[in-house]
Amino acid sequence: MKEVRLLIIKKVSIEFFAGLKGKSLDFTKGFNLIYGKNEQGKSSIENFIKIWLYGIDSSRGKFNDRKKYLPLTGEKISGELTVNYKGKGYIIKRSFGTTKKDDTCEILDEITGEVIEIEHNNEPGKDFFSINLATFMKTLFISQLGVIVSKDKEEEIMEKITNIYNTGDENTSVKKVIEKLEKRKKQLVATRKGGELDLLKENNNSLKTELWEAYKLGEENVDNEENLLKKKQYKVNIKEQIQKLDLYKKYIKKIKLQKDYKEISNYCIKGEELKRKQEAISGELKNGNDYITVEFLDEINEKCSRYLSLLDIKQEKSNKFYQLQEELKEKNKNMKSYSVFSSMGNNIKEKIYTLKLEQKSLEEKLNDIINIQNSISRFKMDISKQANSIGNLEFIEKYRDEIEELLNFYKEGLKELKYKIESQSYRKPEARLKNSHKKINFVYLTVLISVLIFVYSMINQIIPVVIICIPIFIVLIRLYLKYSLAIKNSDFINKNNQSIGNLKERIIEYEDKLNFYIEDTNSATYEEFINKLTQYDKYKSYKDNVSLVVKNKEDELNKYDITELKSKYNRNKGVIASLYSVMSCESLDKVLEQVEFYEELKSNINRREYEINGIKQEIENINEQLIDKEDEIRKKVSMLGLENVEIIDLHIKLKEYKDKMNKMKEIKNELQNVEETYKVLLKDRNIDEIKEEMRQIISQEINYSYESEEEIDVEIRRQSNELLKVEKEIKDLEHLIEKRYLGKREISEIEEDILINKERIIKLEKEFKALELASDIFQESFDEIRENVGPDLNEKVVKKFNLLTDEGYEEAKISEDYKLKIRSNGVLFDGDILSNGAKDQLYLALRLSFINMIFKNKDVPIFLDDAFVQYDDERRKKALELLIKEDFAQTILFTCQKIERGILDNDCYEYNLIMLN
Repeated sequence: MKEVRLLIIKKVSIEFFAGLKGKSLDFTKGFNLIYGKNEQGKSSIENFIKIWLYGIDSSRGKFNDRKKYLPLTGEKISGELTVNYKGKGYIIKRSFGTTKKDDTCEILDEITGEVIEIEHNNEPGKDFFSINLATFMKTLFISQLGVIVSKDKEEEIMEKITNIYNTGDENTSVKKVIEKLEKRKKQLVATRKGGELDLLKENNNSLKTELWEAYKLGEENVDNEENLLKKKQYKVNIKEQIQKLDLYKKYIKKIKLQKDYKEISNYCIKGEELKRKQEAISGELKNGNDYITVEFLDEINEKCSRYLSLLDIKQEKSNKFYQLQEELKEKNKNMKSYSVFSSMGNNIKEKIYTLKLEQKSLEEKLNDIINIQNSISRFKMDISKQANSIGNLEFIEKYRDEIEELLNFYKEGLKELKYKIESQSYRKPEARLKNSHKKINFVYLTVLISVLIFVYSMINQIIPVVIICIPIFIVLIRLYLKYSLAIKNSDFINKNNQSIGNLKERIIEYEDKLNFYIEDTNSATYEEFINKLTQYDKYKSYKDNVSLVVKNKEDELNKYDITELKSKYNRNKGVIASLYSVMSCESLDKVLEQVEFYEELKSNINRREYEINGIKQEIENINEQLIDKEDEIRKKVSMLGLENVEIIDLHIKLKEYKDKMNKMKEIKNELQNVEETYKVLLKDRNIDEIKEEMRQIISQEINYSYESEEEIDVEIRRQSNELLKVEKEIKDLEHLIEKRYLGKREISEIEEDILINKERIIKLEKEFKALELASDIFQESFDEIRENVGPDLNEKVVKKFNLLTDEGYEEAKISEDYKLKIRSNGVLFDGDILSNGAKDQLYLALRLSFINMIFKNKDVPIFLDDAFVQYDDERRKKALELLIKEDFAQTILFTCQKIERGILDNDCYEYNLIMLN
């Protein structure tokens, strides 16, 4: 099955970009090496890929990417980037003008050319890699001399790594879940009591107040309602009595009319008096053509209330202002006891902490120096002890080289003597030498005779003799050689015998000298002498080794400026002692606690000063508002003629106006009741007809002669009057009850609202508690996972760093802002003190570790622009081996040097070479 990588860059087609025009490059999966000299567009091509994936920087800076990469000839930035994402080809077609509105971006299907919509259309890299630009720049994209990374608010490296460890998916963010939970909690309970639950509780309090008021009104109206029921029942009884007495009305009707007319007249007079009172009060409430209304008075009253509220607020602010000033004076007084810190400037805590660390470091160095000095002393004591155990040390030390040379000569002489004796034969060398001389003389004579004969035969051309002479010459030559060799051998034997004799003499001399040395070293035997020499050699070897160690330790001591260290240590000790004395502390930790208290006190003072300034500004703002409010109130009350009345006393005058209005309403209600009673008395009759009947009664002078009828008449009249009185009282009670409940809700309705509100509050409180519990659990889980992520990341970084440097660093530590520390030989130090090359290698290890943890299968491309310019040849090779070993979906390395190509060729790595012209 064909391997499918997450994303690889297939092709770059540049139409116009910076100084490049009509440039096209084809990439393959695996390792791509792009070689080009300076100013041939390597960095521009790398930035083209970045911009096509994540868009262009549109900030208003003088040197933003848009201005940097716009062609000088005036064309738009334009081109295409072809990528393969999850086995499918896409073409990212983009152009950029001088402003953002001129920009275009289309994602096309490579085969069909159809436009494809994605979530982040202007930043397709977010969809392809699931990371933003800041994270891309700190992981996969390494610009020239830009391998070092630092923390910023945009990138999301640690969040994604933590999400992977927590859920297995970098896009499932625990942090976002916590943020959503916190957002929902704030929706329920806000700091300013504006949350949904806060509003419900506030509404519940309002409903309870309304219910209490309703109950109170109900209690107040119970008596009125009971009285009303009694009156109504009494009215029914009266009507029954009147009906019974109605039979007796006919003959006393005219007399009754007289009394009715009198009562009607009284109500008519009363109505006229009420109208006059109403007109009088109405005249007082009239302002020009307009009438003073309750709304107008309420508006003035509300403005006065706001004005007085502002005065109260101003008074509260003033009181708080004076209170804060007193607190500030007290804190400044306390601050005097920490005046020593004031003279130390800013970052006191950091300075003391630095002093503490420096003093600890100095103490460790001085202890190291003492340990080294003690170690040197011990070594010297050991050497002295061993020297004392060797007798005649000075003599042996003085003549050891001569003794060694003598022993070597003695051994070599014995070996040579043995060899010469073994190779020598003693069988009558003199006799053989004598016979050989005689025989070779005979050969010489024979040769001479043969030569004469041969010459003679040649001259006389005696061929047979010449032929015979040839084998004779051969035989003679062989005899000559044989006897010459025998003579030489005899000479060698003689010389060898002489040499053996000389060797024996030298060996005897060597033995005499050795005996001299044996006696001088007080050795009883040769073996004891040799043992002493061996013991001395061991001592000499140990002394040389120890001397080398001592020298190294002395060199190590020389690295320290002991005087400077002691001076600095004593100076720091004096500073610390001064701090102890001034602050009455026994340790720097206690001093740091005092510093923290000082900084907290200082912070409180600054906070109080800030609050005082804020309150002072608020008081000034309130004064401005009071002036504005007073102007508004004065304009309003000028209509009432109260412009000279103090605002604080205006409510009294306004109350007088309101009382008049209430009086007006009472008169109006009373007038309405009189008119209603008047209508009841008339009983649909005309007042003029009653007047006519009254005249008839007066002219006829009717007298009743029956006493019982008069009594009935009195009773009817009394009952009628009582009925009218009761009806009037019923009307008044009904009006009073109706007016009291005006604008008020029923108790059952309020109780139902309270019940519904309470159920919602319980539900939301449960939800809030559940949100709090979930948020706490998620936060604890998130923090625990982040603690587990750190060691894993540290281990990956130090492992890769050791691969790059071939060193044995023990540990790496990465801070929250990606500052690196390295431990070597037990010492932990900042990565910044490394050489530039080593620091680049350290941060390359960090970037690769980030990539490993975010993209576990490494199915992504990585881009490097001359990332190894500060590496030596060996580490450059290590870096290339590491990149190939990481097996990224695609590695695109831009370089202006041929070293990388040579390394790849020598190690027979497969790669795609692109040469820029």
